Amino acid sequence: MAILIVMVSGGRLELQAKIWARVNGIVTTEDGKPIEGARVVLVSPDGEKMETTVDSKGNWRLLNVRPGSWSIGFLAKGFEPKNYNIELSAIRDNPPVKVTLARTPESPFITADALYGEHKYQEALQEYQRILDCQPQLVEAYAKIGLCYYRLDDLDKALAFFQKALEKTAATPDILINLAAIHLQKGNLEQGVQYIKQLDEKSITDPSLFYNIGVLFFKEGHADLAIEYLQKCLALNASSLEAHYQLGLAYLNNGNKEEARKTFQKVIELKPESEKATFAKKILEEIK
Repeated sequence: MAILIVMVSGGRLELQAKIWARVNGIVTTEDGKPIEGARVVLVSPDGEKMETTVDSKGNWRLLNVRPGSWSIGFLAKGFEPKNYNIELSAIRDNPPVKVTLARTPESPFITADALYGEHKYQEALQEYQRILDCQPQLVEAYAKIGLCYYRLDDLDKALAFFQKALEKTAATPDILINLAAIHLQKGNLEQGVQYIKQLDEKSITDPSLFYNIGVLFFKEGHADLAIEYLQKCLALNASSLEAHYQLGLAYLNNGNKEEARKTFQKVIELKPESEKATFAKKILEEIK
C-alpha cells in the first residue's frame, strides 16, 4: 500500500510515496472456534507498538504498518499466550497469520481455594489434603495446608507444613513471612527474624510485603522492628496512608512522641477526609 505525501521544498511541490505493509490473520481455539476479543500486539525492535482485537469470526487486520521485523503477540483471557517474530513486506502480500491458542490449564485447587476464600478453613484443609494425597507432586499444597492450620490456630501443624513447603519449593516471600509470623506468635523472636532476614530485599518491589512485615512485628509487640520495615515500605511508596498510620502507632508505642506527631500529621495531609485522618487527629489531641 502506498500513500502520497506532499512536501514543499524551495517553493516546489514534491510528491513522495510512503509504502506501508498490511497484515491479517485468524485466532482460534485448538478445536477451531474463534477467540473473539483476543488482543493482537505488534512491537518493533525500536519499541513502536500497534494493537488490534479479534472479531467474532476470529479475524483481525492491521493496516499502515511499517515494513520490517516485528514481534507479534496473541493474548486472551483463559488461554496461554503466544509470541512470534515476523518480517512484513510492503511490496508483496503478507500471508495470513493463523494462530491457535491452548486453554490455560485449570488449577486443581479451584474448589479448595474457594472454600478458603469463604473462611471455611476446615473444609478447605480437607480438600487440599485430598489433592496432595492424590497428586504428591503438587508441592504448593503444603503452604496452602499450612495456611489452613494457621487460620485454625494450630500453630505446630502450620509450622510443620510451612517448613515442608520450604523444603519442597523455592523460599518465596510468602512462605518466609508466614514462618516468621508463626514463630513470632509462639514467642520465638530470634527464629522469626531469621526467616525475615532470608528475604532478598533488593529484589522486593512490592511495598505491601514490607508493610505486612511491619504490621506483623507491631502486632507481636516489637515496635523497633515494625518501624524499620514500615519505613522500608514508605521508601517504595511514600504516599501509603496505611503505612504512615501504622508507623505513627509504632512510634507512639515506642515512646517517640515527636516522630509520632510528624507521622500522624502526614496521614492528615495525605487524606484529610479519611477515617485514618480522623483517628490521627484524635491521637494528636491526646499527645499534645
